[in-house]
Amino acid sequence: MTLTMVDKMKLSKYLKEHAVTDIYYLDLCDAIGKRGKIEDIEFLEYFTDSVAKEFRKNEKISIKQLTKLIFIIDNFLHWMKDEGKEIDDRILDIIRSFEDLYDDYLNRNDFDIDLEFTDDVIGQVLSTVNELYPTVGESSESLGKYINQIAELEETVKKLRRELDEANRLYGLLEESHKKDSEKLETASQSVIDLGRDNRAKSKEIESLNTTISSLNDRIGELEGLLASVREEVAYYEPFKEQCESLTGEVAQLKSVIEEDIREQTALVAKRAMESQMEAIIYQQLLFDGANIDGILRDLKKNGFIPERDEVYGLLKRMKSRINIESNTFSLTPSYKILSPQISEDGEFKIDIPAGCKHYDVMLVGDFHIKDIDHKVLTGFDLLNNYCASNGINLILNIGDFFNGTPGHTFEYDSAVSNYQVVEKSISMIPRAEGIYHAVLGGNHDRNIVKYGFDPIKMLCDEREDFIDLGYTHSTIALNGFYNPLGKFDIHHPYTFDFPIDLDDDGIDLVDINGYLDDIYQKQGRSRDDSYVDIFGHTHRSQVNYPGSYCFVPSFFEGKSRRGACHLRIYFDEESDIKYMVFMPLTISDRLVKNTEIIYQKLLKK
Repeated sequence: MTLTMVDKMKLSKYLKEHAVTDIYYLDLCDAIGKRGKIEDIEFLEYFTDSVAKEFRKNEKISIKQLTKLIFIIDNFLHWMKDEGKEIDDRILDIIRSFEDLYDDYLNRNDFDIDLEFTDDVIGQVLSTVNELYPTVGESSESLGKYINQIAELEETVKKLRRELDEANRLYGLLEESHKKDSEKLETASQSVIDLGRDNRAKSKEIESLNTTISSLNDRIGELEGLLASVREEVAYYEPFKEQCESLTGEVAQLKSVIEEDIREQTALVAKRAMESQMEAIIYQQLLFDGANIDGILRDLKKNGFIPERDEVYGLLKRMKSRINIESNTFSLTPSYKILSPQISEDGEFKIDIPAGCKHYDVMLVGDFHIKDIDHKVLTGFDLLNNYCASNGINLILNIGDFFNGTPGHTFEYDSAVSNYQVVEKSISMIPRAEGIYHAVLGGNHDRNIVKYGFDPIKMLCDEREDFIDLGYTHSTIALNGFYNPLGKFDIHHPYTFDFPIDLDDDGIDLVDINGYLDDIYQKQGRSRDDSYVDIFGHTHRSQVNYPGSYCFVPSFFEGKSRRGACHLRIYFDEESDIKYMVFMPLTISDRLVKNTEIIYQKLLKK
């Protein structure tokens, strides 16, 4: 469940009124009234995006408010690390960019830097991110490159050393040759006149040798300089080699932690599967007979499970959060039994119509009889949402039998589980549409599920903000209040045994309809004239009865004649009373198609 605009406004007000040291995750949930529905990752994402958004402004920003938001982000990083919860890389990257965003903000707006904010606030959250969520991959790759470069340089050094040794050897040979030539020159100096030509030749050779020696000395100097440079580079990369070895050890340790976490998660999944099997056995026993802890332990033992007594208490506590389990604690050993929830009937629902509105549109549907969330159901909701969005309708009134339930009076465990699963799938899978709400009246098939210990309509509406619970059997729909009979109408989905209407080929018995409605209004201390029109589900028919002031809504997914819905447009007079209504029956193909328009106006008794 994502944070809505209203949630964000509530959060902003709450943060202004509380210090950072007084703020906790559960307090944030309580502040917006959605305890247990908003995850801490959604809060972290909201606070992170809020800080980034402030830095992108071209105006003076509140350093005090940003300090509070960044400290909250720092707390969330620690909380989520302690609880082992993952954080998207996108969020971590935004946090790491806070310092750059702040520098860009200062340069863009020509503001002076706040060193205390930079060092103590941004510096702290960056330190937390780098400590708790370090970026290991890039360092390891760079160190790998450095190690390869070191290896290449070491090979180059070895090669240069070989060349230097060879140069020294040649230098020694040349020096020895030069020495011998000098000795010969001294010996031959006495006969220099006679050997002038030979002496000049020898002198040239000596000069050439000296030139070679000088060149070799220069080369030796170059090689020694290159060797010194190589040694410096090797010394520079030596710490990175040690760091690489350290990171390799950390990676191995992290891998070990991950493997241990996988083992723990696997064990947790296996434990949850075993607990689900035990819950099924307990559910079946409580559904049929009721039992105490000792009886439950015996039944579990027969099925191969031997849990501790405290473990069974924990399972019962968890089951109580989903289904209605009553416990009798007047004895030393409490007994437990599944009870049906209390059914709420004869409810009221108010629709606020904007002032000066000429007309208001409502979608009427009924008798979905959902057995599973399959392609047919998903497509049907898409058709509804698309039609409503295209025709300016923001309210869908469902006139009962949303779920199929289980006919008959027997308690079947498999049916209990399957019905619960259908409700859970409906909560997570039914398509949503922005600004479109479903107000659901419970019908007789929905009521059949209640015997399994949970109210399917209430469960659906508690978990989905776009679904509204109208109770069961009957509800009064009031437009701008309940005080004016010309501003409200009633919807009905009778319980089977209270509605003995003969559905034949010619229509519906008007006498039985009037008898049923007279009983309803008499119980409420009202008159038929207190309602502009009575709208029925349950019959799977499409009909508007002008003299009887009632109409029937067809089944959306099942039909005895044809499937469909009804677009209702309500027109108002200058005093905001209902002036008249237009019923527009819709049939289903690849979209909802309007067939005709039936104008209806209440005939008031004189």
